[in-house]
Amino acid sequence: MTTPPFDIRTLSGEEELRAALGLFRRCLHGNPPSDEDWPLAYGSFDRATVLGAYDDSGVIGTLTANGSVIALPGGRVVPMDAVSRVGVRSDRTRRGLLSAIMRAHLEGTSAPIATLRATEGVIYRRYGYGVATRSRTTKLDFAKARLHDRAPVAGDVRLVQDKEEIRRLMPELLRRFGTAHPGGIIMSDGFWHMVLHRQNGSPGLVVHEDGFAAYGVKEIPGETYAYAMKVRHMFAATPAARATLLKFLLGIDLVRHAEFDGRPVDEDLELLLVDPRAVHYSDYEDETWLRLVDVPAALAARVYGDAEPVVIEVVDDLLPANSGRYRIGPDGAERTDRDAQLRLGVADLGAAYLGDRPISQYAAAGLVEVLDEAALPAADQLFLLDRAPWCGTYF
Repeated sequence: MTTPPFDIRTLSGEEELRAALGLFRRCLHGNPPSDEDWPLAYGSFDRATVLGAYDDSGVIGTLTANGSVIALPGGRVVPMDAVSRVGVRSDRTRRGLLSAIMRAHLEGTSAPIATLRATEGVIYRRYGYGVATRSRTTKLDFAKARLHDRAPVAGDVRLVQDKEEIRRLMPELLRRFGTAHPGGIIMSDGFWHMVLHRQNGSPGLVVHEDGFAAYGVKEIPGETYAYAMKVRHMFAATPAARATLLKFLLGIDLVRHAEFDGRPVDEDLELLLVDPRAVHYSDYEDETWLRLVDVPAALAARVYGDAEPVVIEVVDDLLPANSGRYRIGPDGAERTDRDAQLRLGVADLGAAYLGDRPISQYAAAGLVEVLDEAALPAADQLFLLDRAPWCGTYF
């Protein structure tokens, strides 16, 4: 067996981290961190493990795994690696380097789950990642948007507009509400300090006892005293919090329209409004790409619906220890020697894991091999949620 012409190791020193981040940014056709930008960028590594691949020319590949958690169906929160800043130098691509880096991460982590956001949609299935949550953009026309009289508005809100106070409060609020929804995660304070310092526009943060919304407002070019709002983050643990936050936002003067980034695909804001045509949904996108690193532990961690148990066979070529048959039922999941009723790859299991779509849809698309037709309805009931999973945090 030949030794690959590169070495992969965990990075620690500030100089190594800066070189790795510079490589990643160049992979996205951006600039390396400047001296002014670097302190915030360096702080974003506060809960991260960074891998670097080196050859005689220096760093040629990198991956960052941010230590996080993810909320599962049933409410349990478990450790999760938020994988980001993945890049290979352009003159070292197509040599197995990315595969080696991804394998090094998956074999080295103790987290049972990893997730990422994909810059390209064709890369990460080969490493066992599947699309587990999706999002869409919501646009509101303020000239038409008004809550109806029965909208469940309740409680007071507090408005914060000082930039430094917003930057101080946001990480705390995200720790409180970021995992209220299945699929939600919590990123580190250092990550959020970097993100919030980069956001432009007149900022606002409105806080309810059960949620919050963070937004920015910019003047519309060519118009006078007419503004557009961008709602960057809105987390509501209750229907009342969502309605109350929305009422406050709609009451802000001089705003013509608002765009809500990355909202849940089943968040039907038109049901709160007198005129449902004030809402427009667009830009449906994949959000969370999820990888089950430890299939037995991950399957055992979530709660399942009420249905007859189903035996699934999982195929994981990258991490063969995950391969095998699992009995999944309302009482949990465990390995079994029973005959499989459904067979699927680990990427498709990751896609189905949070309950975004019925297992039968994956089967209809040829992604699940059906060995027993009677198992499909039961699998749908076991995995599906009463609402779509959603994260709401881009990293």
